[in-house]
Amino acid sequence: MSERRGTLVALGEGVYTVPEVARILRPTMTEDKLRYWLNEGLIGDPIRRGYRGKRHLLSFEQLLQARTIQHLRNTLGFPLQKVRPVIGEISALVFPRLFDDSEGQEPRFIRTPEGEIGVFDGVQTYELVNQQLMISEAVIPELNHILYETKRDWERGEVPIERFPRLVSNAGIVAGSPTIKGTRIETSSVGYLAHSLGVDKVLEIYPHLDREAVLQAARFEGTLPLAV
Repeated sequence: MSERRGTLVALGEGVYTVPEVARILRPTMTEDKLRYWLNEGLIGDPIRRGYRGKRHLLSFEQLLQARTIQHLRNTLGFPLQKVRPVIGEISALVFPRLFDDSEGQEPRFIRTPEGEIGVFDGVQTYELVNQQLMISEAVIPELNHILYETKRDWERGEVPIERFPRLVSNAGIVAGSPTIKGTRIETSSVGYLAHSLGVDKVLEIYPHLDREAVLQAARFEGTLPLAV
């Protein structure tokens, strides 16, 4: 365990349950999918594997891995059963290099001289075994953009929440609770207050927030504010 990860775990930060990760990565992520990927070893070992009623505990790194795999799968356009060997190789080759805090060139996808897709880490090229899948060279820029987003979010310690541009999941917040971007104000608190008191009252309580941020927090939490 890295020093950074160990510190977060000790503080109770950057630690997520499977339901929390699925909620942050919705609408394309499900709890069943995450558990399957855990069992398949695609996103590494959890901080704690669930047993006897205790939940799996996942790291911020695993949250990013799950999102990255989902995006790669969507870009490649194949069912997971067919693309599973490629995703497995990407997990083994790319993730250790993406989450390495030392200086060095970030991994990127390239077309090898043999016409296959490979991963270049600045020193060596690793060819992916594509199991006869026809992976178009046209997707390479998109695949590299996915890696760029993963590295960016790892370094800044927060993940944007799809369809809610004012919200993020920040690894520095206890249990990675979703917050309003640029603040430590959790969406659960804002959603509850908006439902109970109305948006205008929330804006009085948090004068530095704007109406759209409050509305996005309430919608994310599934609460209906009394007034908008």
